[in-house]
Amino acid sequence: APDLAAEPYLARALDGVQLIEASAGTGKTYTLATLFTRLIVEQRLRMGQVLAVTYTEAATQELRKRIRERLALAANVIGMPVRDDEDHEIALTRFILDRHLAGGTETPAQLARRLRTAVEETDLAAIFTIHGFCARVLREHALEAGQGLAAVELLGNARDLYAEVAADLWRVHAADPETADALIGLWKDPDTLAEDLPALCKPLPLYPAAPAEGDEERQVAVDATRAGRAAHLVEAIGLYLAEARAVIATAFDAKVFDGRRARRPSFDKAFDELQAGAVLADWPRTDKTHLQKLLPNALLGYCKEGQEARVPVSPLFDALRDWCEADDAWQQMQLARRAALLHRLRDEARQRLQLLKRTRRVQTYDDLIDRVADALAGGPDTLALVSRLRAQYRIALVDEFQDTDERQWQIFARVFGDSDAVRAIGDVPALFLIGDPKQAIYGFRGGDVATYLSAKHHPATVHADPLTHNFRSRPAVLRAVQALYTGAAAAGQEAFAHPGIHFEAVEPGGA
Repeated sequence: APDLAAEPYLARALDGVQLIEASAGTGKTYTLATLFTRLIVEQRLRMGQVLAVTYTEAATQELRKRIRERLALAANVIGMPVRDDEDHEIALTRFILDRHLAGGTETPAQLARRLRTAVEETDLAAIFTIHGFCARVLREHALEAGQGLAAVELLGNARDLYAEVAADLWRVHAADPETADALIGLWKDPDTLAEDLPALCKPLPLYPAAPAEGDEERQVAVDATRAGRAAHLVEAIGLYLAEARAVIATAFDAKVFDGRRARRPSFDKAFDELQAGAVLADWPRTDKTHLQKLLPNALLGYCKEGQEARVPVSPLFDALRDWCEADDAWQQMQLARRAALLHRLRDEARQRLQLLKRTRRVQTYDDLIDRVADALAGGPDTLALVSRLRAQYRIALVDEFQDTDERQWQIFARVFGDSDAVRAIGDVPALFLIGDPKQAIYGFRGGDVATYLSAKHHPATVHADPLTHNFRSRPAVLRAVQALYTGAAAAGQEAFAHPGIHFEAVEPGGA
């Protein structure tokens, strides 16, 4: 008979906030089905009273199918004679049933009837994506959530909204002399701005931080200094260019420079750039220009050892140094202007988006999450909403928890966790979180490392036994992967670039 001693979720308490860490292929769905079965059998919950949230619609359908099959198996196992060759799933299910029936609170026939009812009610099970759950909350508890009763259109794609907002913002700021340069420095056209708006408008920190107020006077001073030094450099070019060329030529002839680092043609190009820039009082400062070779410190660095006293000097080199220093300060100020505009555009874009959504009576999938999170943020109806939701759902199981962001986590924590609202209504936490922190590093799929680790290290979170056996990969593959992280020349525990995420070796679950 299969050994059930290593099955950690047969004796696990079915309340509190519990985090199950599970690598890929270790049986997350199998474990969820086990917990679901225990909740139906041991706590006599109806299908709709257990909330299960996962990442995609496909995953919800797979979980619904697996739960239906497990409950149907449980109904059939009752009264079935024990066989020596029973597989693990049958043995595990039989253990749950026998332990419950041993309590004498229910006959086998009564339990079988309840299980068959649960199977028939599987389509009514509360198995949703996070967006599906929030949509149902807003629809079924509109008053407590502060929502209007009139239906609004749900947009599957908000691209057109963002394009319209981007065009409006571009029209305003491109025509403003104060912001036009910073705008062009950030985006080349309204289309590229529209592509960035969805990320820009998310409730995440925006870096660099907005410059402190009162920088306007400093900006004016930096602009004036750069312009003044540019004029002085133009004057120096007219007066000293020929002389500067001559002193550089003399240095090369006298072998002052180290020929491995200083080449005469590149200095000729630097003087040509100076002369061309004097026409427009503009000298490009990029890695591809040669101007930096004419700075006093650079010239000193080109000298051979012992030849430093013969370094070429000229008022032109000093004027170029002064302009470069002023230009560096101006470049930093330009970055500050762009940062200020970025924060300003974010605020304006959010306001314009909300206005468009209200006037056109539309909302996005992210709006569903925002509205539920806002309704649970401590307003006058928060307790009523938490009370209604806990009466509806006695426990929540959150799959793929590493893909949960801060707003989503706050929803689950306030309704099912150890929150003030849950304590105020006299209820107890009942929340299982299942996830893989190694997958939380993938930002492109919405993973949020900070949220995962915040939930993991919350004082109320109990670290349940991790799932340690992989049933998807061959043993040789598992050994190879483990060698990448734990071998002599391996990436080690720093491989995931975050101190809170480590590689956890797993054992093969079969051949």
